[in-house]
Amino acid sequence: MNVFQHLDELKDSDGVGNDAIGLSEVFNSLGYKSHFITRQPRKGKTLNSEFHLTNHFQHPTTSNDIHILHYGGAGYPYELFQNLPGKKILRFHNVTPAIFYKDTTTPDIHLAMSKFESLSYLEIATLSIISDSIWCDSEFNLQTVSEYQFKNPYILPICKSYDINSKSEDLSRNHSLVFVGRYSPQKKWEDLIELFSYWVKEFPDARCKCIGSVIGAFDGYFEKLTEKVRSLDLNGKVEFLTGKTDQEVISILKEAGAFVSMSEHEGFCLPILEAFGAGIPVFAYAAGAIPETMRGAGILLKTKEYPSIIQIMKDNLFQLEKRTSLISEQYKVLESYNKFPFQEEISKILSSGIQ
Repeated sequence: MNVFQHLDELKDSDGVGNDAIGLSEVFNSLGYKSHFITRQPRKGKTLNSEFHLTNHFQHPTTSNDIHILHYGGAGYPYELFQNLPGKKILRFHNVTPAIFYKDTTTPDIHLAMSKFESLSYLEIATLSIISDSIWCDSEFNLQTVSEYQFKNPYILPICKSYDINSKSEDLSRNHSLVFVGRYSPQKKWEDLIELFSYWVKEFPDARCKCIGSVIGAFDGYFEKLTEKVRSLDLNGKVEFLTGKTDQEVISILKEAGAFVSMSEHEGFCLPILEAFGAGIPVFAYAAGAIPETMRGAGILLKTKEYPSIIQIMKDNLFQLEKRTSLISEQYKVLESYNKFPFQEEISKILSSGIQ
């Protein structure tokens, strides 16, 4: 039996890629042969899977196969997923609302993203008919598509095992802040930079480490971020770090003082859990799936009142007992993710309704 995972490109460094690789390992353990069908050629570490390109796919398929489409918006030729024999599972990772591109990019980009959002939900309507099941990585994502009445809905977190930093807490931790994500408007990098402008007044040695990737279509947004840094006189204080490997990101996280998310739309937010594992306190604006992902650990921020956020951060970072307790609770949540029985749950799903 084969399992084919369909996605635009399999990357090692993003949530979708981590999830797809994790699922391939689970299916291998269940006796399936793992395959990936992508639009872009694979670049990354060697995996125990076969790789195929959408425009050259010729592998034999049967009704006993499973097809999983990782979906985060229009683009993948889903007709291939639709027409191949076998059970169909939609792995839904969310679609970013176009409203986030208004006033943060150009009018043309906002219009294009509005059309992209509309097309994505038209595709989702079709996928709800042809899919035998939908697997969402959060309740938030499931609610996003609740009106489409997918058959056999399940919630399975991102399929990944997280490293937990065993090093004891550094009492002389620095004051740097860090966030990880694409440089796209829903991440609200500008709000993080604004918050940091308050933080650095109290801690002049602080740095704001912005780890991400620049998306060509959103160059205008990245330029706004660099202009904001200049306007707040933060040159040399805010660092835009691109092209980092997963291991380099983890190393930067371990050395940071705190992870801070101002993002307003997350379907899961894998970097938060990586920060948990790095052993640094996490402060995150309570939007999208973030409260669900954090499971009561870390500090949820209810507003964007920067002076009050600064006080919350100081109260939790510089009182040793509070900081130690905060990190300990984050470790416990991460351990619960590491104990999630993916093999048992997926086996149960496959035997109970869609196969």
